Amino acid sequence: MNCKRLCIPFAICLLLFPGTAAAAEILRLTDTPELDGFPFWSPDGERIAYTSFDPVTGDMTIRVTAADGTAGTDLSPAGSRDFFFTNPWSPDGKEIVFISDRSGSYDLWVMNADGTGPVQVTSGTNVVPWPHGPQGYGAEWSPDGRMIAYTSCLFGGADIGEATVDEHGGRASMTINLSEIRKEADIRVVNPDGSGERRLTFSGDALMPRWHPGGDRIAYLSRTSGTAAVRVMNLDGSGGVQVTPEGEDVLQFSWSPDGREILYAAQTHDPVSDNVSFGIRIVNADGSNMRRLTSENIDTSPVWSPDGERIAFYSQSRSPSSVWVMDVGGSDLQPLAPGNLTFRMHCWSPDGRKVAVSDGNDIFVVVPDDPAAATPGFGIIPAVAAFSVVVFAIRAGRRL
Repeated sequence: MNCKRLCIPFAICLLLFPGTAAAAEILRLTDTPELDGFPFWSPDGERIAYTSFDPVTGDMTIRVTAADGTAGTDLSPAGSRDFFFTNPWSPDGKEIVFISDRSGSYDLWVMNADGTGPVQVTSGTNVVPWPHGPQGYGAEWSPDGRMIAYTSCLFGGADIGEATVDEHGGRASMTINLSEIRKEADIRVVNPDGSGERRLTFSGDALMPRWHPGGDRIAYLSRTSGTAAVRVMNLDGSGGVQVTPEGEDVLQFSWSPDGREILYAAQTHDPVSDNVSFGIRIVNADGSNMRRLTSENIDTSPVWSPDGERIAFYSQSRSPSSVWVMDVGGSDLQPLAPGNLTFRMHCWSPDGRKVAVSDGNDIFVVVPDDPAAATPGFGIIPAVAAFSVVVFAIRAGRRL
């Protein structure tokens, strides 16, 4: 049986991710039994890095291919568990940051873009905060490439997994002791060579760091107010200010290209009707002038266009498309891919004329018929839960 059919939950989970462009030329880059996802263009637009998951072995491999599908290269050795959910490319395109358990715990690593020279950046920090869900993971290069901000969830040295052995002495299963998993997670920054590590938050609930385009501030997700809200702090951790309203649970967010605004998706609950909806919002970086762009729908995963003029988002409640585009005021709403509900993850090329997408199985490049008419921005929101939920669920029988 095709192992892809065994991973239907993965496709369902991917409904949280944005999709492809309008009907256009589509180039298939991969066609393998592995599940290929999270495509990201290199800064020069010539290559695409993605993560490939083997549901049979549980291995995860980082691969890079030319934008036309030729010259594909595995950057991970056989038997690895290397992966990323956010843009792994350094600003100059020379290095890739990723998560790996090569050291025995899930830590950050950096390697050259050809897979050589791997360097362990963190040690024993367990950068996959399991209790918060994989969406809590976050690692981003600073705009100048000198630092990496990431989420760290320390397990306190406790053994959270206990392996049982079969009659031949081999490992038969893994029992996870959830009571030993700490729920705290905080934001740290570190140099790419592993030096200069600094902890910026101490609240125990800071996730998903996002660098301001100017590199002088970091936005992150926090539940200090009781609901998931976006806060912005200085690089020394001071001046933390909540910028999204209370009463909304923020799902994903990102800075505008000019750094003046924050785009986000939020879940809201109407106590009168008891209805839950998911809508797209924009708020100024100081927390003022929040605008609701969509409401009373299931709209998530918004991303800016490269010029900041338009927004692409995923919708589970609009027909005939799952992906829509609107201007920054919420008007001029148009289906991006009418009738196409397959593509969930996307990332626009630096020139905005092509888009790399994944349907959860393979990687494609789409060239819109009219790039000027549909220019959704660079984007895959590290929101990022779906792929890793399945990975860790499948791997729970092996080990964390």
